[in-house]
Amino acid sequence: MKRVKSEETMETVALIHADWPFAIWAALMMLAALGFWADKTKVGSNVSGAAIILAAAMALSNFGVLPKSAETYNVVWSYLVPVAIPLLLLKADLRRVIFETKSMLVAFFLGAIGTTLGALVGYVILPLGEQGPKLAAVFSATYIGGSMNMAAVTQAVELDPSLATASVAADNVVGVLYLAFLALVPSMAFFQWWFKRSLSSGLAGASAEEITDAKSHAGDIPPDVQTGINLAHIGFVVGLSFTICAMGKALADMLGVGSYSIMFITALTIVIANIFPRQLKKFKGDYEIGLFFMYVFFAAIGVSADVVAMLDKALMIALYAAIIVVCHAAVIFGVSKFFKLDLMEVVIASNACASGPASAAALAAGKGRPDLVAPAVLLGVFGYAVANFIGVSLNIWLGA
Repeated sequence: MKRVKSEETMETVALIHADWPFAIWAALMMLAALGFWADKTKVGSNVSGAAIILAAAMALSNFGVLPKSAETYNVVWSYLVPVAIPLLLLKADLRRVIFETKSMLVAFFLGAIGTTLGALVGYVILPLGEQGPKLAAVFSATYIGGSMNMAAVTQAVELDPSLATASVAADNVVGVLYLAFLALVPSMAFFQWWFKRSLSSGLAGASAEEITDAKSHAGDIPPDVQTGINLAHIGFVVGLSFTICAMGKALADMLGVGSYSIMFITALTIVIANIFPRQLKKFKGDYEIGLFFMYVFFAAIGVSADVVAMLDKALMIALYAAIIVVCHAAVIFGVSKFFKLDLMEVVIASNACASGPASAAALAAGKGRPDLVAPAVLLGVFGYAVANFIGVSLNIWLGA
């Protein structure tokens, strides 16, 4: 997404001027660092580091510390987001998803269908305006993949920064409420009656070592768990990511759909990840750098947002997110019974679809099901791989 430098008075009086790139980059990097720090705090773990970054970035720009528009932000949108996608997907081995998730993959597909239906239902019944197709794209990608997909599709469809910030805020509120609901589902009498299946007690509880081992084998270990820095690995994966981006952009331009290069970059990454899974599994640092770039993106989004415009749309967007989540839950829990799926497996699959691999793995471990930790992470990574295509396709279809 391209943004031109503004000449408005508000921009000229900012403490850090739009033509001070080093100072702006310093602020963006510090905001990303704030997000990683917040993720380890009690408050940050509940509302997410991305939300903390957005709040801090909005405060800095709306109180006149940082400019709302600058060429530096264009660089984040145009380069860091595309480069982050391969870095986050280089270990997305889809063969493992098919062979190791088994019946949970069926539940995940049901959840994805429910999310898509919810995006369409909300689009029809709510007055979302001309940004409606873009919001449908962003939220369908978010509740099938995760924050990475929200960032990628936001960039691909060029969603207004104020709406993007409101979307992240709505996603955090609705998402936390839905995760709380999922944690209660296994003990709710209605769901036990509906599924008419005994709840597997699993093992007594998952140890930290079991969770770490499962996530590392799934190729999606959080950045605070992996240890060791290998500069050769980092140099290679970053170089490979730029190469994939160059190829994806060239293909998109050649086919006359340059604005959707994100889809080609995602597709090329998945192809490479599945041709060379063993070789790529050895490399370290790709996920961490990709996540860092995404946090810088959230900082740039927050800085660019107009608080007044965001608040004006926040309630409607939160309602839209709630409709999507309700439809997701109705389909995945309503239909899974007829496939005779285990209730706990459906709960974890729903978590992986609606919130991503990390929280799904944590819920599986917390419910005494370490056997479901690895499938949870694999399903979350699968969501990363497919959500961009679904989101962008919805935007094209609804906007046609």
